[in-house]
Amino acid sequence: MKPLCSNPYWNIIAQAIELFNDIYCSIELLDEILTKGIKHEAVLEPTKFSRGINAVEVPRGILYHEYEYDKQGFCLQGNCVIPTAQNHANIQNDFDKYLPILLAENKSEKEIELALEMLVRAYDPCISCSTHYLKVNFV
Repeated sequence: MKPLCSNPYWNIIAQAIELFNDIYCSIELLDEILTKGIKHEAVLEPTKFSRGINAVEVPRGILYHEYEYDKQGFCLQGNCVIPTAQNHANIQNDFDKYLPILLAENKSEKEIELALEMLVRAYDPCISCSTHYLKVNFV
C-alpha cells in the first residue's frame, strides 16, 4: 500500500490491518484487566449540561456527531453524519467510470451486477446487504 491510494478495493486490506492492530491492543487490555482487576467506581451525577460536536475517524471515513444534554444528563438530541452517506457521490462517480469499462469487456449482465456490487462493498460492506443498495436495470 502506498499513501494517497485511490483504489477503493484497498480499503478492505487497510481494514484488515486495522483489525489485526485492534485485536493485538485488545489482548494487551484484557491482560491488564485480568492482572489488575476492574476498578469499581460510583456513577457520578452530571455537573455540566451542554451541546458538543466532534469528528472521529471510523472504518469507512469520518463520523461527524453532535449531542445535546440536559442538567440530569439525559440526551435531548443527537445528530450523526455517517461516512456511508458521504460515500454515495464517490460510489456514483466510480460507477460512471467503471461501467463503460465493463461494457467494453463484453461482461454479462450478471458479471456487471457482481462487479458493481463488489465496488459498493469496497466502500462500505454494510450498504448492499442492509439497504439492498444496488438495483441494476439493464435497458
